[in-house]
Amino acid sequence: MAKRVASIHLGEERNLPAKLLRRLAFDLGVKRLSLVTYDSELDRITRLDYTGFKSRIRDFNVSKLVVRKVARDRKAFITEDIGQYPELVGPFAKRYRTPACAAVPVIFQDELVGILCLSNLSATQARELTARAGELQSLAAQMGQLIYHWQFLQEGREGALREGRSDRGRFFEILDEFIDNINATYETDAIVSVFSHLLGEAIPFTAWAMLFDALDKGEEVIVSLAAATSEDELKVLVSQIEKPWHQPLSKSSINLSDVSIVSGDKHLVEAGPVDPSIDQRIEVSPIYLDNNLFGVMGLLLPQVAVLSEDHRQFIKVMSHHLGMHLKKNYLMVANQELEFQDKLTGLFNQRHFYTLLEREFQRALRYNVPFSLLFVDVDHFKDINDTYGPDEGDSVLKEISRIMVDNHRATDLVSRYSGERFVMALPETHLRESEMVANRLRRLIANHTFFIARENIFIKVTASLGVASTIDRAVWRSSLNSLILRSTSPSGAGAIEWSLTRR
Repeated sequence: MAKRVASIHLGEERNLPAKLLRRLAFDLGVKRLSLVTYDSELDRITRLDYTGFKSRIRDFNVSKLVVRKVARDRKAFITEDIGQYPELVGPFAKRYRTPACAAVPVIFQDELVGILCLSNLSATQARELTARAGELQSLAAQMGQLIYHWQFLQEGREGALREGRSDRGRFFEILDEFIDNINATYETDAIVSVFSHLLGEAIPFTAWAMLFDALDKGEEVIVSLAAATSEDELKVLVSQIEKPWHQPLSKSSINLSDVSIVSGDKHLVEAGPVDPSIDQRIEVSPIYLDNNLFGVMGLLLPQVAVLSEDHRQFIKVMSHHLGMHLKKNYLMVANQELEFQDKLTGLFNQRHFYTLLEREFQRALRYNVPFSLLFVDVDHFKDINDTYGPDEGDSVLKEISRIMVDNHRATDLVSRYSGERFVMALPETHLRESEMVANRLRRLIANHTFFIARENIFIKVTASLGVASTIDRAVWRSSLNSLILRSTSPSGAGAIEWSLTRR
């Protein structure tokens, strides 16, 4: 369903809700589906889109009890028998062939776009929907985003036809251009720059800031300046977007040193008005993705700037697209890191290590500089696993990888080669220097005490190390394989082997 929805072109659709319902009905195997637009203040259904049956808004308004509940609770309601909830049974309940039904809130940016209603379900279908509730909520969120944007574009076109080039018509053109730019590049800096430029065409802002969830990296704050902005004004702006931000990873307070100015840094000035609120005001807009708070956008505006409801809706849609891009970009980076990393230790995996190794050898050959490899093999690791269990063995490997990471240069490459074996690439390092590195690393491992939580004891672990130095690409892989064999030869625990291969 997600791929089919993603293929929809908003600008070409005349009745998007009906099309979405038909696709969703096909994918879920449900015959009767409707999207109800409900006004909570008036307690009335104002629009009804449906597939698989015919009905009238008037009839739905008489039996809107489930719709009202879902709109109030903002949670999906799925049941195999509506009769178990007599307070929700409406006067038209007898028209349905089965008592099983479901209703899911369709939300965009914390705003209720509608209620997705599924009726005439079998008990099996209701149970399947309950099991897939998370997927259903995600699809509803995607529907909410598409419908909200589609309505915005439709109203923009209608306004342009009625009034010439109206604000909404102009906003539609800007949004269209921004979406085209998002689809053309994955570079975050480029997208942020385009966002600032296009936003400035519609909103006379001085600066904007965005606090958002950078996934496993915690929270980040990015800022763009369009006109002279003092540090005090920037502090006030950041403090305002902090207020609605309630995340478990949130810091106690964000300092200017934590802020990344992604564009317009030339506009930052030290001095400004004694009271920034005299000349400027701030508009804050939360950004929700998949019904979860992803970030908060804040605009620093001149006091004289007047924003209509259309302006605020435009900001909401633009910032939502920016948030989606940022999240997608961070997910791509995280996936790349997972592809390159060993899951247990966080070091480079063997495949990525060989890729980096080839690059470093090319550089060594080009500049005629030495290059060394250091190989580490944990002694008697099978005994550790057999005695204390694989979990404790993993703990030992993670601790050894930490020792290696804490004691290497920024230019060195550290990788888990396989099992209990590790390898380090040492650019611009002669054999004698790599031997010194190996001796130091061997002592660090031998002197370290490894805690075995299962037995509540500390143990000692040793490792055998091998080093090789060469600038001959033809022999680098054979040198590594040779070191692997030597490390498992009966030279004794904690031994060091070394070799020098010349061109």
